[in-house]
Amino acid sequence: MMRLHQSSLPCAGRALALGAALFAPVGCRSGGGHGPAGPALEVPQALALVNQNAGTIHGTLRASGNVDGHFTIDGRRKSFHVDGVLFYLQPRNLRFDLKSMGDRKILLGSNSAGFWFCNAEEDTCRCGSHGAEDELADEIPVRPVQIIEALGLGGVPADGTQRTQRVHRQFQQVLFASGESSEGRLEKEYWLDRSEPRLIRRIVFRGDEGSVRMESSLDGYRRLEDDGPWLPYTMTATWPTTGAHLRFRISKWSLASEVGPDGPQFATPPECARDRQAAAGAGY
Repeated sequence: MMRLHQSSLPCAGRALALGAALFAPVGCRSGGGHGPAGPALEVPQALALVNQNAGTIHGTLRASGNVDGHFTIDGRRKSFHVDGVLFYLQPRNLRFDLKSMGDRKILLGSNSAGFWFCNAEEDTCRCGSHGAEDELADEIPVRPVQIIEALGLGGVPADGTQRTQRVHRQFQQVLFASGESSEGRLEKEYWLDRSEPRLIRRIVFRGDEGSVRMESSLDGYRRLEDDGPWLPYTMTATWPTTGAHLRFRISKWSLASEVGPDGPQFATPPECARDRQAAAGAGY
């Protein structure tokens, strides 16, 4: 298990060597954050600025573009290059529709009641409940909430038992560790621009022994309207433990003010509704 010791928190160098190697800043950024690097902020101040951007999301967002990558389902790797349409309404209403030539291939979604991963080619829907995600860990290569996390739409959690950071030339790497003692297991990393407007560029979620559960990079930020949120136009994410990889190149973000939480975009698929009714009838 990867541990963060209190003596190493200011720099977290030894414990975070793996994270630094995986996400050493390379290449050029595009969209937002083009100015000179500003001073490293204290962690609470940095998180407040990032979450201020997420706080300007009002109503349902719609994104459309191209999606390519692969999922591993039942031990078989399925590659795809499709059109993608995404709807998102805070905090966890999501619809991500992947289609080719107008025919649905994959549908990921969630609402307040649960989540689902539907594979049209196999005519299957795998459905789950929030808080019981691990029950379907081997059946769903990517959970819908992970798409929200990979896009950075929920901002950065403001709480956390232990928080520290590493400062790089262009980034602040904010680290979250669990545990209330002097030791903690590294769980999350957020790489933030040091130049304005201080956007999220990379996200890493870790499991036991420091293994990477999800990593994503965000680029091509543009602002939605004059006073709206900064939104990424390229998201590349990998889930090593489930054999999934996804790149979403967004051509357009827009507000879908007509879509509310009870809209058909976020409706539970009939297959999931039937499963829940059957489970309730059986007393599960």
